[in-house]
Amino acid sequence: MGTPKAGYSRQLLDETPERALKFLAGVAASAEIRTVLNQYGYCDSEHQLGWTLLHAATGYRPSPPPPEIDHAAAEAIAALDAWDEPNFRLARATLNRRFPEQAEFVFQDLTAATGAGALLSVRTFLDRLDMLEGKLPGRDHKHKETKQADLKAVATLAERGITTEERARLRKLLTTAQRGAQALAETEKLAAEAAAQAAAREQTLSELRSFYEEWAEVARVVIHRRDHHIRLGLAKRKPKKTAEPEPAKS
Repeated sequence: MGTPKAGYSRQLLDETPERALKFLAGVAASAEIRTVLNQYGYCDSEHQLGWTLLHAATGYRPSPPPPEIDHAAAEAIAALDAWDEPNFRLARATLNRRFPEQAEFVFQDLTAATGAGALLSVRTFLDRLDMLEGKLPGRDHKHKETKQADLKAVATLAERGITTEERARLRKLLTTAQRGAQALAETEKLAAEAAAQAAAREQTLSELRSFYEEWAEVARVVIHRRDHHIRLGLAKRKPKKTAEPEPAKS
């Protein structure tokens, strides 16, 4: 299969399937046309390639409907997105001065994110506060002083508004927002698949156009009968002349 010529116009590509269909059908219907073209390399495999490209270019694959918008999930994502940046700044400032070791633990490789990325940043922040309290594994509390400092750090953040109740509210928002993140991922996947299909069809149309241009030009050169050109879609029938009206008798 040859490499198609780049730069075909949209109009040229859109009209190609109809022209190629006319050409392929004309070849299939006329043994005389096939005999002439066969002498110039138009073999069965070339004919089959034309039909394959035509079918691929005109094949219809309906896309599944996009997932419905989950407004509650969208609102939860927006709330988490708005929450992490100011509250991370507040928590970081508090811990940096009073509990530097705990600040380093909580904010290691952690920054506020935007959009759906806020789900991960807020979840990580909450998980690390749970680790400080010993609710999740991740902290070595062999030394009593370390455990006490961890608990004091969490209590100090509660004084800044990051209370147990607030953390529970954020957990609920995360659960709700996760649905939206999954729907968003599915939408992005569908969009990527649609883009890939469009690109593949564009490539196929370009290949079909290249195929058609080669063999249409060969047919114009080696086939001399006008009726055969008409059958292949390379010429149009001349309109019949209408009879001249007789002059009126005076």
